[in-house]
Amino acid sequence: MAKTEVVNLGKIADVALADIPTLEECNPGLEPVEYNLIIILPKAPEAVGRNVKILLPDDMKDRMQIASQAGRIIAASPLAFNYEAWPEGSRPPTVGDIVWFARYGGGEFVGIDGQSYRIMKDKDIGGVIQRADSMGAVLSSRWKAA
Repeated sequence: MAKTEVVNLGKIADVALADIPTLEECNPGLEPVEYNLIIILPKAPEAVGRNVKILLPDDMKDRMQIASQAGRIIAASPLAFNYEAWPEGSRPPTVGDIVWFARYGGGEFVGIDGQSYRIMKDKDIGGVIQRADSMGAVLSSRWKAA
């Protein structure tokens, strides 16, 4: 069994990158309009603990997923992040970016593929999570692969 890559993304959004599905694994069956985005949520862990693993009941996994604050942008309407000017050297978040958003932000739905998604406004995105290597250095300001 392959070991899950765990990267500390900070206290706000501690997620195992392997638990956030890739774009190819997603089919929400919904196309966002106006200023909306569709975000895939990370899969809830089956167990918690460092030395001893404690299995989580299904209702606890559901609550953990609803309270999630990080996910991957799966789809964005053409109007999302369509502001007149962006600060020099930056760009708006795009499909494939892993982003941080407010806890319980947006509305949750289950896609035609059976996975949990959130639809939310572009203004609900607080930032793009930068991937760091084991030494803490930022590998890239934007990254797509998990």
